[in-house]
Amino acid sequence: MTGDNLPANPSVLNTTVLSNFAYIDQLWVVVGISRICTVPVVREELERGVDSHPYLQSAVDTLGDDVPVATVSETVANREAVVSDHLDPGEAQAFALADAHDGRLLTDDGDARSFAKEQGVTVVGSVGVLLATIDAGKISQETADEWLSAWIDEVGYYVPYRNIADYR
Repeated sequence: MTGDNLPANPSVLNTTVLSNFAYIDQLWVVVGISRICTVPVVREELERGVDSHPYLQSAVDTLGDDVPVATVSETVANREAVVSDHLDPGEAQAFALADAHDGRLLTDDGDARSFAKEQGVTVVGSVGVLLATIDAGKISQETADEWLSAWIDEVGYYVPYRNIADYR
């Protein structure tokens, strides 16, 4: 996927959202997000993490056909270089792509979320994806609560509320 065939207003995944949904073996949710893609650095981060977190292999396996990996243009690379002082590599590249193509950044990283919002880029995290999936009628609130609890109790995911209803 190059800049020429990148969807308009892409939804650009960072590692955190992919990791969360891989952990609960529910990557179909992420795959179903409109205009979804990720960036090469995120693929590299996931591949490096497989040895210590084997569940990440399923996320790696979705990349390509199910979740396209965008080719980074010179414009995106230049923006990435500018923001790399503020963000980790995967976050910087995902942010730069979302920013350059009027997209949204999908991440749970607090610093990346704050930075993106300051720059006027829309941010959605794993909880936002859960809420959208409920609203689309694809899962129940109870299922979302179970998944959120697994992230909190088993992965150490930090969010202000344990119940999805509290985010409404």
